[in-house]
Amino acid sequence: MRVLMTLCMAVLGTGCAHSSKAAGPEQGAGAEALTESAEQSYEALDFSRCAEGFRASAAAAADGAARAESLYRAAGCEALAGNTQAAVEVLQRSVQGGYFDADHLQYNPELEPLHALAPWGDIVAQARANLLKAPEPPFPVPTLAGVDAFGSRRADVETVRRVLGLTVGKPIVHSGALFAQKEAVLRKQFNLAFAKVGMIIFFAEELKGSAFVTVDLVDAEDAARLRFLPVPQGHPTDPEGLVAKWNAYFQRLTPLQIQGRLDETSGCQVAHCIGGFGHPDLVGYEPEFLAKVPKSLDALTAVLREDANEDHRAAAAYLLAYAPTARESVRRLVPFIRDSSSMVRNNVLRVLTATQEVAKEPLLDVATVVDAASMPTTSDRNKALFLLLYLLEDLSPEALEAQRAGLTRQLGESLVAMAALQQPINRDPALKVLERLSGEKHDTAEAWRAWLARQPK
Repeated sequence: MRVLMTLCMAVLGTGCAHSSKAAGPEQGAGAEALTESAEQSYEALDFSRCAEGFRASAAAAADGAARAESLYRAAGCEALAGNTQAAVEVLQRSVQGGYFDADHLQYNPELEPLHALAPWGDIVAQARANLLKAPEPPFPVPTLAGVDAFGSRRADVETVRRVLGLTVGKPIVHSGALFAQKEAVLRKQFNLAFAKVGMIIFFAEELKGSAFVTVDLVDAEDAARLRFLPVPQGHPTDPEGLVAKWNAYFQRLTPLQIQGRLDETSGCQVAHCIGGFGHPDLVGYEPEFLAKVPKSLDALTAVLREDANEDHRAAAAYLLAYAPTARESVRRLVPFIRDSSSMVRNNVLRVLTATQEVAKEPLLDVATVVDAASMPTTSDRNKALFLLLYLLEDLSPEALEAQRAGLTRQLGESLVAMAALQQPINRDPALKVLERLSGEKHDTAEAWRAWLARQPK
């Protein structure tokens, strides 16, 4: 039985602390543009402008829920800017307008400076009262299950954990701004070319409700690991509206996944399924992908190669799973494994991994996959290692034997380091690749390190 990639999870990088709802017709293009501008200010750590932007977005929103959400985001920005009184005032407006995610509010680290202020208790109480009338439950706040650091020879894990200041076993709300500030501290302290705090939340099986934080690090002398394609600058046409159609599908799919409303057998007719089409709201999408993608391969590849919008490129990568043959999908996706966007890289590798998983023969070079495994982020390595595992499983015994020693020299240290992680999406495939390369099975990372020490140099 082949190992399955973990699909029921969210990968959060340096995005917003609380993602606002996608703007629909009721919110209006003006509010949507203002929200996007405010997000950009947030990511630039310009908190005063961020607060202004979300206030403006709230004023432009026609929908009450979108208005309350924008006011909530404005409160976080005001608190980050040190304007606690302004944060309280705008947060009061948010809960008065119906904001109901009380747990997110209570555990949001951006709002911690408000906890000691007199109105805080009433704000939380109002949010909980709103929750009783909410049309659907909010995104659940997960519990932190582990904190790892990976990729640096200089930055030790315990120091990184102290810098983050997170407590395992407690609820955690992602804050892109606070994580970005910690990343800057780590880059300076350890002379790093790259530091990124990522959080992964699991929605299914035994890890449901758990979050793992991984700090991905690259030492200055290892900057070659950050070799990516140039950021595209073009605006190619969306062929037959397929990119827009995929993004509409994804917006409908995500809440269904989170709320557990997808049929357990939900699937699709190609190798890669992000969630399938097993719900009445989704069934109409796949027939269009099946009919239109094979006639639009060149145009979709142009989107992946040229589009300045990473969301468009990410959708094109998923759509190329609907190419007429597995080899055609692989041929078109491989050149973009090192896209400048981690989201696009993630999608490219997901489709390649799922395609190789169901194949009966190797569909791409081992060297290409080994290079992908050196990329800096947790989500890069997760897919690259599963892709390598499935590729090794499809090699003949003679070809595997010929690759064994070289792969052990190239990847051994990295694989053993990942075997020691708490983060399952890197630890588990690393262990499987080690077992495939060695023909052995060990229970601890220490035992794997002892095995590596016995291998020819």
